[in-house]
Amino acid sequence: MTDTVGIEDVVGRRCRLLKPVRDREGRTRFDEHPTIVRRITNLDRNMYLVRFGDGATTFLFPDEVAVE
Repeated sequence: MTDTVGIEDVVGRRCRLLKPVRDREGRTRFDEHPTIVRRITNLDRNMYLVRFGDGATTFLFPDEVAVE
């Protein structure tokens, strides 16, 4: 499913993980709803920097989350 939310509209919004991901500390996350902190483009790919409730962050691709 493709997210139809505008690129600029995602910062500050909560998202739902669509598959298990690892944060920077190596912990596996799945049943959480992180907040999108920033959208970046790296090597022509869009990525989101997300922050979990405990403050941990990681970068995710848009197809790994559903923006709420």
